Amino acid sequence: MADIHNQAFTRERPWTSEEFTLLLGQPNTRSFSLNRSFAVGRLILGELEILTLACAPSHQRQGNAFALLSELLAIASKEGGHSAFLEMAADNLAAKALYNKLEFELVGRRSDYYRRKDGIRCDALVLRKRLILSQ
Repeated sequence: MADIHNQAFTRERPWTSEEFTLLLGQPNTRSFSLNRSFAVGRLILGELEILTLACAPSHQRQGNAFALLSELLAIASKEGGHSAFLEMAADNLAAKALYNKLEFELVGRRSDYYRRKDGIRCDALVLRKRLILSQ
């Protein structure tokens, strides 16, 4: 996961193997992988926080992210989730298109939230999606 994250996040600090190990060891964390791509989320008190999504460059724009997030949202709903949240860089056009397709709505903005490797700052958009509870 750390290798793929490093390939996918070239402007921000990628997560380390140790960070993934600690996160995945938590009982409320869910992860799914597909074709050198993965999604990680955490379900707490009915809210799914989508922590990260990464696709190796050779596997981007092939529907992997959509499939992974769709699965993560479905599992969260089955486990009692009523909403999903995430943060994304405001200038990430591919992510915007993906989250629009999945019907996320903009609910907030964090000014200068991300600090890039080159020192430039970028706003974070906070998005939410209401989940349909599965019976």
